Amino acid sequence: MSMFAKSVLLLSMLTLAWAGKVDLTVTNSLEGKENLKIHCKSRDDDLGMRVLHFNESAHWRFGTDIFWRTMFSCSFQWGKSPFFHFNVYDQIRDYDVCTDCQWFIKKHGPCRDEPTNNAFTPKCYKWN
Repeated sequence: MSMFAKSVLLLSMLTLAWAGKVDLTVTNSLEGKENLKIHCKSRDDDLGMRVLHFNESAHWRFGTDIFWRTMFSCSFQWGKSPFFHFNVYDQIRDYDVCTDCQWFIKKHGPCRDEPTNNAFTPKCYKWN
């Protein structure tokens, strides 16, 4: 095997070893216990439309990109509301915050517990 081929193989193996895995969960926490329509996708994967009943969750696992481009975007709708959008995983924002990301979808926006001073503090975001 040539030195170039060995270098490419080694670089590929290091890249795969370095790329992290993320578990992501989205839970319907809507006030009023309404059903939640959810459609999530990344540049590579379209997870399709799902309906989550109150307290029901959608879960998926994925690997991060070595170029810091991993992003999952979701659209949410309940009742007769318009669709709301939010990036439930943005590698630049979330890489150091969560490898087990758990979002709770509320009408005012998505919320999650974030680590602060050796504890977890709830933090809610605005819709995109």
